[in-house]
Amino acid sequence: MLLCLVSIVLAEEPPLELLPDAPLAVLPFGVAEFAWKKPVRGTVYAITQAVGAGVAVWGGISLPIASEAGDEAAAELYQTTMGVGVGVAALSYAVSVVDGSRLAEARARAAREAKARREAVLRFDGALVAAAR
Repeated sequence: MLLCLVSIVLAEEPPLELLPDAPLAVLPFGVAEFAWKKPVRGTVYAITQAVGAGVAVWGGISLPIASEAGDEAAAELYQTTMGVGVGVAALSYAVSVVDGSRLAEARARAAREAKARREAVLRFDGALVAAAR
């Protein structure tokens, strides 16, 4: 009887939440990290991608203005600024995709392990019931 009570306690786990699909990891601005309850990471990715894109857009808007004014030094600065902004946004996006993929893999592994534990407890309970008969 004591073994049945122990197995009941072991079998009661918090219910598994439905996992978002792994393709969610490729969405920009830390969407996967927010969905998988990692808000600090998601915020860092969202801010760096938004700032990088904003700087790139600002440089892209200012570049033709400086070129029309004939200011070569400013045009070169805006072009460099635009490249740095694109680079920062792209690098942050690439890191967030890798991080999101790793989170998806870890969550899928945890779900498989939890399922295997539940099945082992159910087999153990079945063996106890069969032995009690």
